[in-house]
Amino acid sequence: MGFTVYQMDVKSAFLYGTIDEEVYVMQPPGFLDTAFPVKVYKVEKAMYGLHQAPRAWY
Repeated sequence: MGFTVYQMDVKSAFLYGTIDEEVYVMQPPGFLDTAFPVKVYKVEKAMYGLHQAPRAWY
């Protein structure tokens, strides 16, 4: 079918537990805060639901 598959090793430990490092994210396109268009956000909790990262929600 002509698919190209790539395998990548990434640092994703913070997705499954508490975040020990400072992580900042930009505002996603389409969800920009017009009052603060260049504002970035610090990630305080895990990025996914409780079932994937239960310790980060306490």
